[in-house]
Amino acid sequence: MTRSNRSITQFAVNRLVDFISNPNPEFLSEAQGNTTVSVHLDKISNELTFQVFLFDTSVFELDARCLIVRNGGFFDSKGRPSKTTRERLNGLLDASGELGLIPKGVRAFLGNNGQKETCLVGRGENVGLLDSASADRVIVRDSDKLLIF
Repeated sequence: MTRSNRSITQFAVNRLVDFISNPNPEFLSEAQGNTTVSVHLDKISNELTFQVFLFDTSVFELDARCLIVRNGGFFDSKGRPSKTTRERLNGLLDASGELGLIPKGVRAFLGNNGQKETCLVGRGENVGLLDSASADRVIVRDSDKLLIF
């Protein structure tokens, strides 16, 4: 499995792998630097949920049906998620593809949506905006098809 260059991103990726690999994951809240990983029961759905926080703001959430990526609330001068947010998301998206949760190759990347330089999440032509005006994107858990909302 691809490994991140950043040890804190790797910490979050390792916890994701543990969560998926364990048929009965334990509840946890563990922090390393500016990143916290939580495994808990969601208050609304009552489903076991894996969540990653950056500076106490959720940037990645996974449950049995979908994966949610969030902009993190920290932006560059063009309204794009910070480099650190994109680093965490890309490590987690890469691991999610390797684990068969979503198609391989899904990333958060800088691009132009035809109107402005922005941040996109997806792969190829199948992308969604992720910037200061688009707080989150939902990706359906399907290893064959990329369904992004």
